[in-house]
Amino acid sequence: MTAPQEAFPSDADDVERHPCPRCRAEPGSPCRSRSGAVAGTYHTGRFTKVPRLAKLLRVPTPADRGPGQLWRPGTPVPLALATDTPSADIRIGYAR
Repeated sequence: MTAPQEAFPSDADDVERHPCPRCRAEPGSPCRSRSGAVAGTYHTGRFTKVPRLAKLLRVPTPADRGPGQLWRPGTPVPLALATDTPSADIRIGYAR
């Protein structure tokens, strides 16, 4: 029996946590080619930041990321709340 996909992050998830110094892809998105399509492999400067992948020569982009197809942004990352904005963690009273 295999573990669920969410239990172990994939190589792609670990690589995409870092920005790409070559194509300037933001964290959370795959590397892109000069034409704007999703690259077939991640750029070396990006996957070497993941210690367990640093010695590999290539890390292919998974099929679910759409390598070779024009890159389209997904759901934008939610903006961070201002530090002076009250959040739901404010306590009105204390329990005994």
